[in-house]
Amino acid sequence: MTQQIKPDEQDDSIGDVIKAHRKNRNLSLHVAAELTGLSVSMISKIERNLTSPSVRSLYALSRGLQIPLGAIFNGLDDENGLQSPAKTTPDDTESRMVVRKANRKSLDFGEKRLVKELLTPQPIGKLELLMVVLAPGGSTGEDVFSHVGEEGGLVMTGALELWVDETKLLLYPGDSFTFESHKTHWFRNASDEETRVLWINTPPIY
Repeated sequence: MTQQIKPDEQDDSIGDVIKAHRKNRNLSLHVAAELTGLSVSMISKIERNLTSPSVRSLYALSRGLQIPLGAIFNGLDDENGLQSPAKTTPDDTESRMVVRKANRKSLDFGEKRLVKELLTPQPIGKLELLMVVLAPGGSTGEDVFSHVGEEGGLVMTGALELWVDETKLLLYPGDSFTFESHKTHWFRNASDEETRVLWINTPPIY
């Protein structure tokens, strides 16, 4: 069963990770708000797991509070409430190459009806694989993305409406796509059933 990070979970939730990193840097909510451009009220609600951050808010928190996005997938485990670097041994070949389905970690964006499952072993190299799962009505919302790199994907089920700059693409199972990530982009589920997309980023985002 996939391990999900949901806003209503009390352990290793998005809010817990963000609060732990903020506290570790001895930042007040007011300073965090200045660094991220988000309101004190919004950060407080996210930290208390009263609301899910939008994708844009998540990026703002990551940049402003210097939280690696991968840490939000990984959760908390050390005495400071922060995720320790992944540990492997020379003989632990499989863990450096394979993520078993039962061991996937995922990021649930709540009301966006969007879940991203991390398919790449930690620590991530130069290539990142994600399973993007969109429930009916799911989307990136009002968030529009633009960042360094390239990305692409393969629609597995459902239908994906993908916007790249001013170009609208309707993609169905078996259809694949690639584009330069600096181009503005967003997407939504274009069907009345679950849509799953194998998504690839380079360099990694999470």
